[in-house]
Amino acid sequence: MRKITILLILFITGFTYAQTGSVVGKLTDKEYNNEPLAFANVLIKGTTKGTTSDFDGLYAFNDLQVGDYVLVFSFVGYETQEIPVTITAGNVSELNVTMSASAASLDEVVITTTTKRESETALLLEQKKAVTIKQAIGAQELEKKAVSDAADATLKVTGVNRKEGSSKIYVRGLGDRYNSTSLNGLPLPSNDPRNKNIDLSLFSSGIIQNVGISKSFNSSISSDVAGANVDIVSKEMSGKSFFKIGVSTGMNTQTTFKDFKTIDGSNWFGTVKNTHHQVRDLTVYSFDNSYSPNKIKANPNFGLSLNYGTKINISDESNISIFLVGSTSNAYNYQEGRSENIVDVGNVGTQFDTQTYDYGVTNMLMGSLAYKINNNNKISYNHLFIHSNSQTIEDFIGTTPDIGRDEDDNRLVNLILQTEVQNKLFVNQLLSEHKIGESFDINAGVSYNAIYNDEPDRRKNTFIIENDFNRTRISQNAVRDNSRFYGNLFEEDIAGNLNFIKYIGESRLENKGQVAFGYNGRYTKRKFDGIYFDHNFTSPRTTFVDVDNLDATFNQTNLNDGVFGVETSRGRNNEDPETYLPQLYDADKTIHAGYGDLVYRFGEKFTANVGVRAENVKMNVSWDTNIDFPGFSNNSEIALNKQYILPALNLKYQLNDKINLRASGSVTYTYPQFKEIAPFTYEGINYQESGNPGLLPSDNYNAEIKFELFPKKTELIAVGLFGKIIENSINRLERNSAVERDFTFDNSGDATVFGAEIEAKVDILDNEIDENKAQILSVGSNATIMHTDLKFNTNNTLFNYTGTNSQLEGASPFTINADVSYKFTNNDKETISTLVFNYQSDKVFSIGTNFKENIIEKAVPIIDFVFSHKFNKKIGVKFNAKNLLNPSFERYRDIPEKLTMNTYKKGVTISAGLSVNL
Repeated sequence: MRKITILLILFITGFTYAQTGSVVGKLTDKEYNNEPLAFANVLIKGTTKGTTSDFDGLYAFNDLQVGDYVLVFSFVGYETQEIPVTITAGNVSELNVTMSASAASLDEVVITTTTKRESETALLLEQKKAVTIKQAIGAQELEKKAVSDAADATLKVTGVNRKEGSSKIYVRGLGDRYNSTSLNGLPLPSNDPRNKNIDLSLFSSGIIQNVGISKSFNSSISSDVAGANVDIVSKEMSGKSFFKIGVSTGMNTQTTFKDFKTIDGSNWFGTVKNTHHQVRDLTVYSFDNSYSPNKIKANPNFGLSLNYGTKINISDESNISIFLVGSTSNAYNYQEGRSENIVDVGNVGTQFDTQTYDYGVTNMLMGSLAYKINNNNKISYNHLFIHSNSQTIEDFIGTTPDIGRDEDDNRLVNLILQTEVQNKLFVNQLLSEHKIGESFDINAGVSYNAIYNDEPDRRKNTFIIENDFNRTRISQNAVRDNSRFYGNLFEEDIAGNLNFIKYIGESRLENKGQVAFGYNGRYTKRKFDGIYFDHNFTSPRTTFVDVDNLDATFNQTNLNDGVFGVETSRGRNNEDPETYLPQLYDADKTIHAGYGDLVYRFGEKFTANVGVRAENVKMNVSWDTNIDFPGFSNNSEIALNKQYILPALNLKYQLNDKINLRASGSVTYTYPQFKEIAPFTYEGINYQESGNPGLLPSDNYNAEIKFELFPKKTELIAVGLFGKIIENSINRLERNSAVERDFTFDNSGDATVFGAEIEAKVDILDNEIDENKAQILSVGSNATIMHTDLKFNTNNTLFNYTGTNSQLEGASPFTINADVSYKFTNNDKETISTLVFNYQSDKVFSIGTNFKENIIEKAVPIIDFVFSHKFNKKIGVKFNAKNLLNPSFERYRDIPEKLTMNTYKKGVTISAGLSVNL
C-alpha cells in the first residue's frame, strides 16, 4: 500500500447552539386520588421565570442554561414545595410532584432524565463518550440550516458529498454500493431498482430526530459497507402535548410563473391511475395517455405539514407516547442547457440543446407509538408510509450521428422522453428495550418493509426537423426510437436484530465496560418486470407529425392503416402468448450474522472495543431478457454464496477531560446489487445501462485515526486520517457498442483511498445581555482532502480501459462545508440567521474505456441563506434562499482542452413558511 503525504492548509472554525436543557413534569393532587392538579404555580427560584400547570397538570421550562435550579411549586391551600433539579446539556429532566395539604414526602417526588437526541449539544456529548467514530446531525441543527430532508442532512457531515442530479451520496469517495441505510437501527430497502440505498430525500426533516453517519465500523452493524452506514432515528414524543401546523410556499427564479410542460395522465397530487399496461392485443391501440405533453404555467411550490404528539401517563413509571406526522409538498423545476458527447478534439458525437421540466410531489404519513412499561422496559412501534412521484420531460434538439446520417446539415433531431416514476414505501418496525437487574440489557427489533416502484407509460419520441420545409417527421434509426415502456418493481424486506449486553461491574452507571453478543438476519426478495411497446413505422421519411398534437399520428386509425405497427421486444406475433411476456428478473438475498463485541476500560483513560462478526450471505438472481451477455444466455440465473469472518477494532485514549485520541480498523465486504448483475437494459434519453452477471463481491480493509478536542461542552475541533483498500472493486463504466453511451458494471481492479478530515465547532460570541436576552455568533466548517487510486485489471478480456488507473467515480479530492450563524433570543422571541456554504472540487462522473478519457464533473460552489423568527412559543416564520450563486453545473471530457459536454443551471429557489403550534 503506497504512502501518501497529505498537506492540510485549510482550517475553519465551527458553530454550535447554546448549552441548554429542559425540565417537564406533572402535578397531581394527593387529596383527590392523584388527579391532575391544574393552575398550580411553578417558579424558578431566584428568577422571574414561572408558569402554571395546564388542565392535565403538566408544566414545562425549555431552553434552560445548564446548571442547578430550585423549582418552587405552590397552590392555594396546599403546602409549598421547593425541589432542586439539575439541568444537563441536551437533556429533558422530568420532575413529577404530588401536592397535598401537608408537605409531600421525598418518595412522592420523582426525577428522571432522558436524552434529547435531536439537539446539537446532546449529540456532541454522545460523540465524545462513544468508543466508535461517529457523527450525527440532529433536528435542532437541521432546522437552523434549513435542511429539508435526510439527503441534505448527510451533506453537513465531514467527508460526505452527493452526485449532482441524483440521490446518491458519496462518503470518502465511495458511492451507493459501498454505503448502507437503516431506520432506527433496522435496514431499509431501496425505492429504486437502480440503487442499493433508499433515496434519503424521501425522509423529510419533520420526522427526523437525528441522522447518524458511522464511518468506522463495529461488529454489531451490517458488514456490507465500506463508506458509511447512515442511520435515521425517527422522532418520538417528548415533553408536553402539541399540535403543530406548517404551511410553506416557494418559487424558482427560472421556473415559477413561466411556461411549463407536464406529462398527460399525471396529476398534481402524484397519484397514478394505471401502473400496469392494459395491452392485450397489438392490433388495438390500448393507451389512455396522450403522447403530447400538457402546457401550463408553473405554479409556486407548496408544502403542508401536520404534527401531533401526546403522552398518556399510566403511573409514575409508565406512560404511552404518541407521535403523528402528515405532510405533502411539491416542486416545479425547469432547466435548460447543453449536452454533447465529445471523445476528443474534432471527434464529437451528439450535440443537443436541452430543456428539462420536472414536477415532483412527496406525501408522507408517520406514526410512532411507544409504551414505557416502567423505567426498565419499553416497547415501541413505528409505521412510515412515503408516496413520491416524479414527472420529468426531457426535450433535446440537435444533431446525432446515429440518426439521419445521410441528411444535410439543415436538419435537426428532436428527442423527447417523458418519464413518470411512482414510489410507495411501507415501513413497519417493532422495537423493544429491556433492562434486567443492574447490569444486563436485552434489545430486540423486527421489521417488515415493502416497496412498490412503478414507471408507467414512459414515452419516447424521435423526430427529424426539416427546417427547409418547415416540417417535422418521424425518425426511426431503431424501433425503440418511438416507444412506450412500463416497468414495475415489488420488493419485500424482512429484518431482525437481537442484542444482549452484560455490563462489567456492579451497575450500568459504574462499569468497566460491556460484553455484547447478538444476531442480525435479513431476507430481501425482489421481482422486476418491464415491457416495451415499440412503434415500427412503415415509411418514417414520409410520416409527418405535429409535435403539439402527436395523437394525430399515434392512434388507432394509423395502426389500422398500417402507418405503423406495435411490437414488443419479443416480436409482434399477436397469436403467440410469449409476445406479451415482459423482460424480467427475480432476485433474493439472505443474510445470517452472529457477532460478539467487547468494550473494556483500562483505567480512566484507555478504552478498547474489539469484536468479530460471522456472516453468511446468499444471493440468487434469475432473469429472462433479450440480452446475451458474454458467457451467459438471455434466460439464466446465478448464485453467490459467501461466508465471512470479519474483525473490528476501535480504540479511544482520553488524554484529559478535553482531548480524545481514537483509532479504528475493520474488515468488511461489498456485494454486487441485483440490478448490477441482471442483464436488463434500462434506456434513458441518450444512454442505456445494463447489468453484468459475472460480477463478484469486493473485500474492504478500513483504518482511521482521529484527534478530538472539546474546548467546551458545546465545542469540538477534530482532525482525522483515514485509509481504505478495496480488492476487486465494482465500478460503472462506459463500454464499446453501437450505442453511443452504453454503461455496465465490472470488477475493474483494486482501489486505495487515503485522506484527511478536519472539523470544528466553536462559538465566536456567546453573550447573555440580561436574564431575558442573549445572542450567539457561530462560525464553522468541516473539510476533507483525499486521494483515490483505482488500478485497472489488465487481464480483463471484456473491457478495454483507457490508461492503467483512475480516480474513483464520484470522489471529490477536496470538499468543504461552512456556515455562519447568528441567534438572538428575547424571552419567547427568537431570531436565527444562517449563511451556509458547500464546495466540491472536480470529480470523476464516469470512467472511460476504449480510448475515451474519463468524464469529469466540474467543481461547484453553493451558498444558501436561512432566516427564521419565532414571535412567541406558538407562531414562527421561516425564509430560505437556496443556490444564491446559481453556478453552472458542467461536465467535461478529461483531455487538455477540457471541452464541456454538459452544462445547465438550476436557478435560485426562494421559499417562506409559517408554523403555528396550537
